[in-house]
Amino acid sequence: MVAATIEPVTAKSIRDQLWHAADPDGSQRALLDAAALAGRAPAWLQRLGRSVDASWARLVDLGEEQTALLDSMEAAVSVLVPRGWAVMHMDTAAVSAAVAAVRATGDPDEADDLLAGQWEGKGDWRIKRVSQRVRSMAAADDELNALFRQRARLLDLAAEHHFAGRYDASVPILLAQIEGIVIDVTEGKKYFTKRSNQKADVVNPDDLAGIEACMAALQGAYGEDVPQTQAAGSLSRHGILHGRELAYDTRVNSAKTWSVLDAIVHWALPQSRLLADARRVARQVATAGSGDTDERGRRIDDREIAETRDVLRLLATSAMGWHRQGGRFRNDLVGAVYDAKEFTKRGLGADAGIETEVSADGQSVGYWRATVSGWVLGLALTWDGKHFGEYLFAGDEPPAGAPGAPGSAWGELFDAPPDWGG
Repeated sequence: MVAATIEPVTAKSIRDQLWHAADPDGSQRALLDAAALAGRAPAWLQRLGRSVDASWARLVDLGEEQTALLDSMEAAVSVLVPRGWAVMHMDTAAVSAAVAAVRATGDPDEADDLLAGQWEGKGDWRIKRVSQRVRSMAAADDELNALFRQRARLLDLAAEHHFAGRYDASVPILLAQIEGIVIDVTEGKKYFTKRSNQKADVVNPDDLAGIEACMAALQGAYGEDVPQTQAAGSLSRHGILHGRELAYDTRVNSAKTWSVLDAIVHWALPQSRLLADARRVARQVATAGSGDTDERGRRIDDREIAETRDVLRLLATSAMGWHRQGGRFRNDLVGAVYDAKEFTKRGLGADAGIETEVSADGQSVGYWRATVSGWVLGLALTWDGKHFGEYLFAGDEPPAGAPGAPGSAWGELFDAPPDWGG
């Protein structure tokens, strides 16, 4: 049976939503619209434009290309999204072929079958990508990231079920992870609910994949009620997980749900980073001034540690590049090449307080910085004529002694101090 569809309800037309996402300030649209009218412009205007004829003609071509692209995207959203497909990250040719199939026959089954093929065989990379992205969520927060890795483990099982044709098992796992991911990154809001005060806002009007006509329409379709037991092939999470939909276990439904999960993960990734950052700030406020370490030997008061590591890594990469060009390490990398602007955008103050020490022969350099807690991190490089050596430091006082020298506090790369372990 063909599942019921829900038409997207939007405040703006699909076309306007697409334009806003692609061109938020409207400047490109105005220019291309003007170019598209060039052929119908008065003769005097056409003569005036001859001096820029080549550029104007190119604009006309771009306007036509843009119009054709928007036509195809609008068709995909209006024809396929109401059927439960998140289409923006799928193969353009396959999506266009699916739209053409629906319009030619009026029967969407052929289109559904075509798009389902995007999630199996050579298209299995799409499913693997979803799991990989979930594994990377909230990477800066060990506790949260560990939970997302557990979600990815369940998605790997869902992938096995999908590829084996066990759609009865894949669909419920996918629906559960959609809801769980949304709840996690919104700290309690839900994807599958009709209660406005509990529903997560998954729309991002500045992202083509996140426009209302895509995300809100899908949220509505998958959030349908199934008040009576049926075997209609509905996508309703309520019907499936509450045992009211008895024919959900199809190849097409599993592929559709993978497509929606893909869209949700795309939306949730930046949300997870923001959440991890907020949790980190709250934790750092609570642990400020602590001299304790965790089970891995890392400082509990880790303010500026990650930012300092990143900046020292940046300097080391640049230092090796300059050495390859000049045969020695520069002593003015901080100041002449990297200034306050570079440090502030990486989370440090304008006066980052980075110390530099270059050996007399220019074949060894050390960089170090004291964080706000007073804990010092350092990174040093050496050149032996063939290879660069890298050394790391962490301590309550600046490093002493040359890297690699007996008794030096600098640790070699394979023996990194805990605070360099991330």
